[in-house]
Amino acid sequence: MSLQQPVAPVFELEDSWEAINAWFLERDLTDGLPIVPPTEARVRAMTGYVQEVLGWAPQDAIGKLAPKEGVATIEKIAANAVMAGCKAEYMPVLIACVKGIADRRFNLDALQTSTHNTSVLPIVNGPICKAIDLNWGHNYTGSRWQSTAAIGRALRLIMANIGGTPGSVNIHTQGHIARFEHCIAENEGENPWEPLHVERGFAPDVSTVTVIPACPAAMIDDNGGSQTAKDLLRTIAHSIAYVGNRNTNGEGQPLLILAPQHARLLADGNYSKAEVKRFIWERARVRFGDIPTGNLVSFSQKNLKLYADVDPGYGVPIADKADDIVIVVMGGAGTHSLSVQTRLACENLTVSITKKDGTFLKIQ
Repeated sequence: MSLQQPVAPVFELEDSWEAINAWFLERDLTDGLPIVPPTEARVRAMTGYVQEVLGWAPQDAIGKLAPKEGVATIEKIAANAVMAGCKAEYMPVLIACVKGIADRRFNLDALQTSTHNTSVLPIVNGPICKAIDLNWGHNYTGSRWQSTAAIGRALRLIMANIGGTPGSVNIHTQGHIARFEHCIAENEGENPWEPLHVERGFAPDVSTVTVIPACPAAMIDDNGGSQTAKDLLRTIAHSIAYVGNRNTNGEGQPLLILAPQHARLLADGNYSKAEVKRFIWERARVRFGDIPTGNLVSFSQKNLKLYADVDPGYGVPIADKADDIVIVVMGGAGTHSLSVQTRLACENLTVSITKKDGTFLKIQ
C-alpha cells in the first residue's frame, strides 16, 4: 500500500518504567508482561533502520488488520516491536508477517473474533533465519532465542493494538499457550527434502515467512518405536485423525512439524515429501460413523455434499486434498513430531521478505 497515514499519537508520561508499564496495562495495550517503553527515540531507531534497509517511510502502510481495520504503518509496527523487545533487524520479518495476515485470503478476522484457540504461527525460511538467530533446533519456541520470542510477541501485540478491540482482543475459549513466542524457523540444514519456501516456488537464497492459522500443537510421540518409514507414517496418520480435529470438517490446511530424525527415516525409506502428504491424506481419516450427528453442523457445505450420506465406515480425510497438508522439518534430536490443526476458512500464505520496491532483501 502506498497510502500515507497520520503520525502515530505521542503521549507524555511520567519518566518511570513502573508508571509507563502501569499506564499501558490499564489501557489493555500489553499482553500482561512488562514492555520496553516505546519512546520516540526507540521507535525512530526502528523506522530509521527500515527506511535505510528496506526503503519504507514511517507512515507507509503495510495493510489493514481485522477486526477493527486498523492501518498497520511502519511506525505502528515499530512501536509494538519495541514494546516486545525486538531488535531493529527483526523488522523485515515482522513486516512480512503483517503483509501475510493483512491479506484477505488469510482471514485474520476469523482468528481474532472466534472462540477457536488459534494464533498466527510464522514459519521463517531462508538466509535471514541465521542472520537474526531464529530458533530452528531444540525447543519449538523461546528459550534463549530473543528473536524467536520477541518476533512472536510483537506480532501478537500488533494483532491486538492495531487489529484487535481494546479490552476484548479475542474470545478464544482458553487461548493459545504458545502465543507469547509463536514463531519458528525451518531446520533447513537437516531437512532431507526441499524446504517449504522452495517447495512454494522461491529460490533457496530468498527469505520468506509463511503465516499459519495454528491451533496449539499436539505431540506425536513415536518414542523410537517405528523402525521403518511405513511404520512411522502409520503412527503419524493414526495420531492426527480424530473427531475433535476440526480439519476433518472442511477445507483446512493441517501442519505437520517433523523432527529431523523422523524426516530422515521417511526420506531414507524413499518417500518424497509429496508421497508423505499423499500417504497421510489417504490414511489419516475419521470413520464417518464415529462422528456424532450434531457435529455435522460444523461441516463445510462441500464436505456435507461429499460425506453426509456415505457408509458409516467411510473415512473422512483431514484435508480437502493431499497438497493442502503442510510439512516442515523443525527441532533437534529425538523422535517427537508435532501435529497442528488449523482454522478453517483461512489460507496459509507464504510472503517473501522484500524491499519497498519489490526486490528481494539479500542477506550477506
